[in-house]
Amino acid sequence: MRKNLVRNISVYIDDGADLNALADMMSELHADIIEHRLKNSDLSPKQQAEVIDRIIENLRSREQNGLIK
Repeated sequence: MRKNLVRNISVYIDDGADLNALADMMSELHADIIEHRLKNSDLSPKQQAEVIDRIIENLRSREQNGLIK
C-alpha cells in the first residue's frame, strides 16, 4: 500500500496578516520535517551533514534579492 504524500499546500491569508510571523512558522515547519526525516534515515552523522549542506546550497542557488524563488 502506498503512503499518502502531500503534494501542494495552499495558504490563504488576510490583508492584515503578519507575513513575517507566517514565514517564521513555515521555516520552523520545514526545519522540523527535515530533522524528522534525517532522524528516521539510516544515514551516518557525516552523511546527514552532507544532506544539510546540499539543502543549503540549493536554497542559496535559488536566492534572488534576499528571497528564495
